[in-house]
Amino acid sequence: MPQQIPSQSKVLVAVSGGPDSVALAHVIYRYSCENQDKNISFVITHVNHKVRREADKEAELVKNLAGEWKAGFILHEFDAKRNASACRQSFQEASREWRYARWKEDMEAWGCDLLATAHHLGDQAETVLYRLLRGSGTTGLAGIYPVKDKIIRPLLSVTKEEILEYCKVQSLPYSIDKSNLETDYYRNKIRLELIPGLESKYNQRITDALGRTAELLRWDEEYICAQTEALWPRYCLRADHTRVLLSHEAWKEPEAILSRLLRKAASQVSGETRGPAFKFVKLWMQKGKQTGWRQDLQGFKVEVVKQGLFFFNVERESKEYISGKDRIEEFRLFVKLPLALNVWNKITELKVQVGIFDFYPEEQHVLWSTELDPVQMSVQTEPLVCRTRQAGDRIYFKNLGHKAIKKVFQDKDISAGERDKILFFAFGDLVVWIPGVCRGDSLLPAGPQSSRLYLVAAEI
Repeated sequence: MPQQIPSQSKVLVAVSGGPDSVALAHVIYRYSCENQDKNISFVITHVNHKVRREADKEAELVKNLAGEWKAGFILHEFDAKRNASACRQSFQEASREWRYARWKEDMEAWGCDLLATAHHLGDQAETVLYRLLRGSGTTGLAGIYPVKDKIIRPLLSVTKEEILEYCKVQSLPYSIDKSNLETDYYRNKIRLELIPGLESKYNQRITDALGRTAELLRWDEEYICAQTEALWPRYCLRADHTRVLLSHEAWKEPEAILSRLLRKAASQVSGETRGPAFKFVKLWMQKGKQTGWRQDLQGFKVEVVKQGLFFFNVERESKEYISGKDRIEEFRLFVKLPLALNVWNKITELKVQVGIFDFYPEEQHVLWSTELDPVQMSVQTEPLVCRTRQAGDRIYFKNLGHKAIKKVFQDKDISAGERDKILFFAFGDLVVWIPGVCRGDSLLPAGPQSSRLYLVAAEI
């Protein structure tokens, strides 16, 4: 407990009303009373899922305990079944995500440093078996962590029997969730059928054995992850929350490292903390050096380019603009526009993606590209936009000065009916590039460094 709850901590304790969470809250209460010099306080949070008839009584029980122990109390109520249906997830998974989202809000609102949950050794054994049956690697089989981020689990090495005995000795009231005794849920079947079967036929101390296995694998997982983090700067050529480029050199590493580099890249651009499925990681390991190979996934795309494996999130890029006043290596524009581009005599219906990159996957996808001076772009007062013509648009030519866009179109023999269909790039009313027509000289590269602006197309 001292290692998990340092002095001056304020702990948010998740209490369902069952024996595990009631025991946890009481242990933290006793610890704070017996170590008043450490100035530890705690707040109790309870979630009423509005599923069982006794749920309101459980909420009242927890509220009374919070009052008795002089702790803050937070009550959440929501329709868990409707939430699961709306999320298109299992009841347990959807409810878990909802609870953790609320607890995060509670921590911020009440100024809590830590979140304490009542997972015990039986939960650890159940989790390891659950993940083993799903084919998890060391990441999953490492089980539940006693401390991770701001979440602590002080009872993780304690058995259920010990918890029940503690509640009895301390005369603690608690409720029993009868749904935990039903085998409708997969995890319940593991706890109620599989683990007792293993205990009776194979190992009477299977719970201890699985807990020990999880701890050993956690040691290995933490070491390998530390090695992966150390190697990330070497192999990650580009990275932000919308793009990651992994160097082909990463494929020289052992599979244990490479697979984690790939998972990290995918998680960074997709926003999915659980990472991609094994089948995708295995595929990227096989295809990651075959230039031109690409894959579309939900939330992001993967493509093999000359420099490495490129992960990018098109939807995020389309919603975000990073100003040219930021560091030049972060200067990016990425938009999607469905439109007809007959003037280029290309595919009539295109999904157009526009981006300023120092690289872009596969030149055969590029309709047009040009070089621009990154320094000049960075000092513009207007954002770079991709649009069609407007009144007052002009373009600058070194030997001629400024010229009206209408005059440019006339000189290029572009008909009046086609002029409104043409995409170009401008800072305010200053046009810098009309792909397929001409480029202005206002942002010509003055030195060896330049950024390349690409117009990329793919069939809808």
